[in-house]
Amino acid sequence: MDKKHFSRRDFVKAVGAVSGAVVLAACQPEVVKETVMVEKEVEKVVTQVVKETVVIEGTPQVVEKVVEKVVTNTPAPKAATQVSFMVPGSPNEDADFAPVFEAFNEMYDDVEGIYAPAGTGYGSKYNDKVMTMLAGGILPDCFKSLDFFGSLADMGVYVPLDDYIAAEPEITQFDDFFQAHVDACLYKGEMMALPNDGAPVGYWYNVDMFEAEGLELPDWDTTWSEMLASAQEMTKVENGLTTSYGFGRPAWRIWVWSNGGLEMSEDGSKCTLDEPEAIEAMQWIQDSIVEHGVCPGPEALAEISQGERFQTGKLGGFTGARGGLGGLRGIEDFRFDAAPMPKSDKGIRMTQLLIGWTSIWKGSKEYDAAYKLAAFICSQEGQRLRISRGYAHPSRKSLVEEEWYKTYQCPKCNSFGVNSVFPEMLLRGEARALPAHKDRAQIDQVINTELDYLWDGSRPAEQVCQNIATEVNKIVSR
Repeated sequence: MDKKHFSRRDFVKAVGAVSGAVVLAACQPEVVKETVMVEKEVEKVVTQVVKETVVIEGTPQVVEKVVEKVVTNTPAPKAATQVSFMVPGSPNEDADFAPVFEAFNEMYDDVEGIYAPAGTGYGSKYNDKVMTMLAGGILPDCFKSLDFFGSLADMGVYVPLDDYIAAEPEITQFDDFFQAHVDACLYKGEMMALPNDGAPVGYWYNVDMFEAEGLELPDWDTTWSEMLASAQEMTKVENGLTTSYGFGRPAWRIWVWSNGGLEMSEDGSKCTLDEPEAIEAMQWIQDSIVEHGVCPGPEALAEISQGERFQTGKLGGFTGARGGLGGLRGIEDFRFDAAPMPKSDKGIRMTQLLIGWTSIWKGSKEYDAAYKLAAFICSQEGQRLRISRGYAHPSRKSLVEEEWYKTYQCPKCNSFGVNSVFPEMLLRGEARALPAHKDRAQIDQVINTELDYLWDGSRPAEQVCQNIATEVNKIVSR
């Protein structure tokens, strides 16, 4: 065969098809993520051979040499580190998280995020499952906490995140979080979580029911007295049975805070529900249920939940965060909207921020990989992918200014108030998260047991509040 001089370009062209075949042969489904690494190795070897070869006799020998070097030098593929993330889970929540995990797993070659919903829904069942898994040493690497954030933090369940936040500024983007969300993730001065979402509680209402009675729609100036008057007009009784209620059971903490009271002292050392401001707020709630009959009592709620009553047009309004839109966006029979929480007759509005605490379990063996997943879930992109579908509320200031959030509307939303009301309460400083407390689980057990007597009217509000304060103070003084 005649000798032939090959340029670098000619040589690369000659072996391109073969090197591609080598890559494809090596990349079975379980190691597809290693394709880029193999391609780079091919390029490195080709470059080396070209530098060593000025005149090449026989292209087949050249190809053979390249293939030999690629096979010899290419490192074995490495499996991605798997890290899991748990939330309460529901059909809506599961669907909204799906694109988040798809994007994360496309972004990282070395980490695979596993979505692991608890399947409990939000409430005590989720808290119980977290505690059961913790006792068994099988918590996911990352998980969302609900009300027991302070209790779990005090037990040492979480990995402190301050060092990660400082070391990974690009993926954390810490300064973009609402300050109220950051404050809620602190325990004894350390960041024990990142906020993946979280909205102040607002007032969801049935526009058609208000308008049918010729009532003004609730707004930023609506007071408790005005809310009660509207509820009385919308409450309907037929043959001794209430067929529709004016509004749902008020969120008691919000009523206490908006009346100038507190559940606990600022340092968490004393229950203050036996003080006049708290008792007055609790009495207002009890009267709305027992005396005025505008809110469903225990028996009515045992038959039909507040959510079901609202979605079937039998409840004028109820308190809830923007995450409630996930369940409301399927309403077809009436228009609905969101308003800020009503102010007390003292002119105070202080609502509760329902925070999404995303933490890393201290029992995880993959802290670094888990932080990548937690940070992405809480990132601008992660929240945008999930919340743009209508679920939850961003914990990031920048996202509530983006058009997808500001103009989101489902078919029966009456206005963009379903988007604007919640961040506005945050920006006004009218929202706070439940203060983290190491005894939260025990405190809530006492409160919830005693509140049953408030809801059914079997004990006056003052006695209920005094009983709670006595029992809670026994717990926190130990």
